[in-house]
Amino acid sequence: MSDRRTFLKCLASIAPAITFSELFAAEKSSAHQALVIGNGLYPDMPLSNPVNDAKAISTLLQRAGFVTDTQINTTRSSMVAAMERFIKSIKQSQTKVVVFYYAGHGAQLDWRNYLVPVDATVTKRSDMQSRCVDLNNVLGQISEIKDKTFIIILDACRDDPFGNSYKLESKGLSQFDAPVGSLLAYSTSPGKVSSDGSGENGLYTENLVRELSLQNVKLEDALKRVRLNVRLASNGDQIPWETTSLESDVILFASANKKQSAGDLERTIQEEIADWTKIKDSKIEADWIAYLRKYPNGRLSEVAQERLNRVLAEKTAQKNSLTTMSSSGSSSKNKNEAAQTKSSSQANKGASKGNMAAFAPPSTGGAIRLGPGLVVPTLWKPSQNPYSAGRYHFARVFTVGDQAKNQMSDVLSGVKGEVRVATVTRVDPDSDIVEINNGLISMDLMGNALSVREVKFDTPLTFTPVEYQIGKKWTAMNTRTVNGHKSIVTFDLHIAAVEKVRVPAGEFDAFRIEADGWNLTNDIKLNETHWLVPGLNSMIKREVIRRKRNGVITHSERTELMELYQQKTLVDVSA
Repeated sequence: MSDRRTFLKCLASIAPAITFSELFAAEKSSAHQALVIGNGLYPDMPLSNPVNDAKAISTLLQRAGFVTDTQINTTRSSMVAAMERFIKSIKQSQTKVVVFYYAGHGAQLDWRNYLVPVDATVTKRSDMQSRCVDLNNVLGQISEIKDKTFIIILDACRDDPFGNSYKLESKGLSQFDAPVGSLLAYSTSPGKVSSDGSGENGLYTENLVRELSLQNVKLEDALKRVRLNVRLASNGDQIPWETTSLESDVILFASANKKQSAGDLERTIQEEIADWTKIKDSKIEADWIAYLRKYPNGRLSEVAQERLNRVLAEKTAQKNSLTTMSSSGSSSKNKNEAAQTKSSSQANKGASKGNMAAFAPPSTGGAIRLGPGLVVPTLWKPSQNPYSAGRYHFARVFTVGDQAKNQMSDVLSGVKGEVRVATVTRVDPDSDIVEINNGLISMDLMGNALSVREVKFDTPLTFTPVEYQIGKKWTAMNTRTVNGHKSIVTFDLHIAAVEKVRVPAGEFDAFRIEADGWNLTNDIKLNETHWLVPGLNSMIKREVIRRKRNGVITHSERTELMELYQQKTLVDVSA
């Protein structure tokens, strides 16, 4: 019973506090301000939905207690004037939460985004700068305003904004990493265009209004549901995205009695785990869609998103290969390759300690060999965009026989410990399992741990995100069992930066993932930092520190990559 009391006590201590955002609907106040612009009346390339979209968003925000300035079919002068008034107003000390929404034509030039007024005539590059409104300047001003929460929503990626008068070099909008305390939401991915829609509202804003209107829903959770809904409705042609550096939760409509008891929280956690257990082996698209809609920011949402991606990809591949399989006889070949992948008979059966197996230099384009004295290939290229580090798929693919050699040491003293060699001995795509050193360690296909030596996890511990993007946040939680003793572990994770990291295997541009958590049962503070590179199955570096509540360190460990042999990767290493 003592463990359960500790668990409930810790759960209560981490329960989300009621923030200022939950008081939005109380009354209109200059503390909550919004500027909403809808441009559709373009002479050459009119849009049918932005005006309706802007009015729908304006109504929603007014219901949520925002003082809202709504501008329809704005010329450049009126748009600039509205923005200047808006910036001046939100600089007032009492302003806490700010929303800027724009629907209409938008375009990018030299990594800068421009909003298009209805009177803009653009026939050359310089016209973009002089006759449109530079959104980057607005974002720059916002980044200088402290102690406020900014929400910027752009439904502005329609095709051919200038018709035949000027053809853009790049479609859609350019990515811009969110300044501290802000969230930027775009109706579709960088460089892509979105549909104006055939109904009263555009596809994106239609879903946005519906999801934001729900009671007690966090903004980031609502946007994840919007992304899923739009992606499915457009058959993958339009996938909204966000970049965030929010420092507090934003809830437009919250009930006064939102705070849950420890018992409520425990039931919520158990319900999520039960729902996960029901579908964890499912190949049915609808199962994963329902799970993600119910738990958009759940403890296993990253894994669920990747499994949905896999199901959708397999569905597409099956459609595309129906005719070719019957004519080429490739079906038996694929079955043989799958059987070989699942088999561990050809795998290196060495122990976890010792040397790497002797491998010839890779002769195939997908293979990677890393180690002292070897040239580190270009695994990924940080975006040339000066306003963003970009967004990248995790791109892991495990093959029987892959190996990684790591140096263990103490984080605080630097004293070196043992050298460990991890060899992939089994890959089972159907069961979503990768085994290391004949089962000493097991992971899912994303590389999230299922068991590590004597430690067993009831669900994957989600330390690998589906995508790498600065500011990305997610949660991870599971029950771990060690020699019959169970404990609850929870983490809040985010991608903090891209930085150069030097380890014995070489120097890498890596994403730094910071994880803060608790072992709720044992009352131990958990801090981990991982450095990951898109396309590599092994982490570059990892630091783990565990503390008691009084600050006494109970564990300190660093892992650094020394050598790697990886037969396949989803990134292009030919450059």
